[in-house]
Amino acid sequence: MGRAAGSGRVSRRRFLRGLAAGGAVLGAGAAGLADVFRTAPAAAAGAPADTLIVAQDTAVQTFDPQIVYDNTVRITRGIYEPLVGLQGSTPRIVPKLVTSWSSSPDIKQWTLKLRSGVKFHDGTPFDSDAVKVTMERLIKINRGFAYAFKPLVASVETPDAQTVRVNLNAPDASFIAKLAAISGNLVVSPKAVREHAAGDDLAQGWLKEHAVGTGPYMLASYDKGAQQVVLTQFAGYWGGWAGPHVRRIIFKIVPEASTQRLMVERGEADIVTIVAPDLIDALAKEPGITISESPTMRIFYIAMHCQREPLKDVKIRQAISYAFDYEGAKQAIFNGKLAPLNGPLPDNDPAHLAPADKPYRFDMQKAKQLLGESSRPNGGFTLSLFLFQGDPTFRKAAEILQAHLKELNIGVSIQELSSSVLLEKAGKPETAPDLLPVRNYPDYADPSAMISATFGKDAWGTAGWNFSFYANDRVEQLLKQANETTNQPQRLRMFRDAQRIIVQEAAAVFIGTLINRVAMRSTVKGFLYNPLLGNTFDLYRIYKS
Repeated sequence: MGRAAGSGRVSRRRFLRGLAAGGAVLGAGAAGLADVFRTAPAAAAGAPADTLIVAQDTAVQTFDPQIVYDNTVRITRGIYEPLVGLQGSTPRIVPKLVTSWSSSPDIKQWTLKLRSGVKFHDGTPFDSDAVKVTMERLIKINRGFAYAFKPLVASVETPDAQTVRVNLNAPDASFIAKLAAISGNLVVSPKAVREHAAGDDLAQGWLKEHAVGTGPYMLASYDKGAQQVVLTQFAGYWGGWAGPHVRRIIFKIVPEASTQRLMVERGEADIVTIVAPDLIDALAKEPGITISESPTMRIFYIAMHCQREPLKDVKIRQAISYAFDYEGAKQAIFNGKLAPLNGPLPDNDPAHLAPADKPYRFDMQKAKQLLGESSRPNGGFTLSLFLFQGDPTFRKAAEILQAHLKELNIGVSIQELSSSVLLEKAGKPETAPDLLPVRNYPDYADPSAMISATFGKDAWGTAGWNFSFYANDRVEQLLKQANETTNQPQRLRMFRDAQRIIVQEAAAVFIGTLINRVAMRSTVKGFLYNPLLGNTFDLYRIYKS
């Protein structure tokens, strides 16, 4: 799926929620920016140096920072900001909207000191009230990244305008790392939430098409009909505008990879978000185009519905894990550019599993043996599999699995759905498919991120990213213990033990870890990718020569 699973955070990581039709809607701070909207389409054919055009693979379902949990984070990252950030392309946590933090000895209470002089796009000062409103709103809405805070946060106190005290229900060594996530806890204007709340919706309706953050860019316009989003510089940005930057950024929603390729070749887009390796390989040969290539923490796997027969039988899930051609998929889908994946964590995570911990390899005899030991020894059933429309990577993986399961007398019914319909169905155990190809990345810089979001019992469906609907009490106990200690060697052992259980119980077919390859015009400078921030890139740093 793009955040993780779909064409693109579904490409944190990351799925859509229902596409409405309609016209242009001006966002906060849009007064006087009608000219930006009017000229945006014309700018596409060779954009000026102060305009960046991004061909975005994922349609916007909402700009609400407490709900966005798909590739729309590429856009919201420029509008909103977290309390802490990550330095450059590293996992090092650095101050952002806070200047410092500290914890009680039992790591159950965290005190945050806020940056002064920061304003939201609507002129509201950033203060402790904004942090309290944002965190409590995330928990009440209970979507996406709320899984990381809902069971954890007991209360949020505001001793003064520049201080926030967060009391936790249990010790959590990863709390500050969670604050660096680009989903869920991006800080929203409390004034906007209060003024635009309709009943008890906490302004979800209004923030679906509007945005008020503290980030470097404001939402200037959103044209649902033309599928285009325009951001423009926020003159009052606390970080300032010294040095090179682009004045506006245009996101054009283009789900078709082939169309994105043509756009960047013709200069109609500066950056494209396609993931198809063959198209990127072709673009690498074109003059005037640069390919940024970086290791990622973005895993590629096929979730298996663990709560529904026949996949409720672990033997059947294990058989399917042996029936997938891992090396064949690496070559056929990724042209060999795929790193190993031995469990829920990629190899560049300190708690990753060794190859010996993953018993599954392409072995049809072993698959037949395990199926013979299962509740359906002769197969004779069909599994449903959902795909995002227009994603060749998922399509190829599904067809590889389909071909080999046929040898086990297991059918696979493949259905392509729009992102909004797929997410709606896949988010509920009763309507989710049996099999779902997923691309996922950690929400925050800690091993607990990927394991909890992907296989934690509190993260089923749209409550997180657990589209396997997997649950194991021992795994939950290990994750809890790991979060209650700051002893890193002990934490790593617990995370590895939890992963071994998940792998043994075959909660998913673990295929590989993606290599991030982004095609762009050679005029684009300052592109920076952080493997812990999904498919996003730092819009503030980008400029054009």
